[in-house]
Amino acid sequence: MNETLDFYAANAAAYVTDGKVNPRLPAFLALMPAGGRVLELGTGSGADAEAMLREGFDVDPTDGSPELAAEATRRLGRPVRQLRFEDIAAEAAYDGIYASATLLHARRDGLPAIVRRLHRALRPHGVVWASFKGGSAEGFDRLGRYYNYVDADDLRRLFAEDWTGVAIETWQGSGYDRQPTQWHAVTARRQA
Repeated sequence: MNETLDFYAANAAAYVTDGKVNPRLPAFLALMPAGGRVLELGTGSGADAEAMLREGFDVDPTDGSPELAAEATRRLGRPVRQLRFEDIAAEAAYDGIYASATLLHARRDGLPAIVRRLHRALRPHGVVWASFKGGSAEGFDRLGRYYNYVDADDLRRLFAEDWTGVAIETWQGSGYDRQPTQWHAVTARRQA
């Protein structure tokens, strides 16, 4: 994980200039109550947080990288908390958790514990949306960032307990590295 944080520390300013609103964000927001409270993990450039704020949502934007958090703070004009996945301690505090291309940086063996933290942080019937690069391995990309590459079945298993309405979406795209990438996103609702 340190190598990944080192990459974002060294490239924060360039990384945030690439920030565009995720075209899948509106579908997540449609599942939320009006004005709902959202924990955003890995805000990056702050573009998605900015869009959620414009739509009237109560957003708690966070990032594991202090440099990215500082860049997003400038964009949003409000504090962006530095938060690592293992430090998520909220209980029943959010209507939704939005993690666009961020949980893919967590160690594969740590994902089940992180998903339990997400579950605990959501209010009953709260929704989580998280996207991952497709695959079945873990390792570093050519830029030195760690990834846990998952397939759709991995995501279904990860959200099998205590979640309802689990849906997986798959598409072809790319990322900051401009490489062709298969993406998977999971949407799941916390059971009451």
